[in-house]
Amino acid sequence: MLALNREFYERVAPHFDATRRGWTPGLCVILPHLRALGKEKLAVLDVGCGNGRFARLLAHEGISARYTGVDGNQALLQLGRKAAKNLAGVDCHFVEADLADPFWTDTLTVRRDTDAGVSTTVEPPRFDVVLCLATMQHLPGYAMRLRLLTELCLLSAGPVILSFWQFLSSERFRSKLIEPKEAGVDSSTLETGDAFLPWRQGVEAVRYVHQVDEAELGQLAADASMSVLQTFRADGKEANLNLYAVLACTR
Repeated sequence: MLALNREFYERVAPHFDATRRGWTPGLCVILPHLRALGKEKLAVLDVGCGNGRFARLLAHEGISARYTGVDGNQALLQLGRKAAKNLAGVDCHFVEADLADPFWTDTLTVRRDTDAGVSTTVEPPRFDVVLCLATMQHLPGYAMRLRLLTELCLLSAGPVILSFWQFLSSERFRSKLIEPKEAGVDSSTLETGDAFLPWRQGVEAVRYVHQVDEAELGQLAADASMSVLQTFRADGKEANLNLYAVLACTR
């Protein structure tokens, strides 16, 4: 399923970018959580950043930030770098990393030089806020999703803000579901909430998606030693197709 999604984004990257130029209502709703941190310049980590549109939203809203975007698709990152050039008040850095790799956070480490000029110390990065929007839903298996959430908690000095596509809540999307065998996947390997959906904009492709509902979100948060501060739904024609959550680390 990971290979299926890697191929999916390689095929659809320019078409996906064309549909993700603006920002959704839900993205705007989370901005007060960033402003409430009261920082003159926020350190923002956007995990699964795609084409980096959240950086453009920050600039549009006048929120000064050092923005780090992480994604596994090189083409989307290149599009993000191009679009983020010379953003007012937002310094952007884009990193390619595979979130399924348990060592992906190594791409974020900062090396400090000693007084002797030898770079030996590796410090884990800390960000004022960590975002992971419409991304965790592409990781198969509860254990992998929990591992990522735990890593996000360790990377954040403030809130962790997530969103999950609620496609199974929409008859419009349920009618488009593809049988696992059509995607080349053995159904016996799937969890409840796993599904396959087509893309038919510019090219045809199939992606794996898992619906993280409020029950799973609560379990993930508990297992990652996090508390859920707020949830809400927004976006899509139905205005409820994404489940957003603001979490705090309690460890």
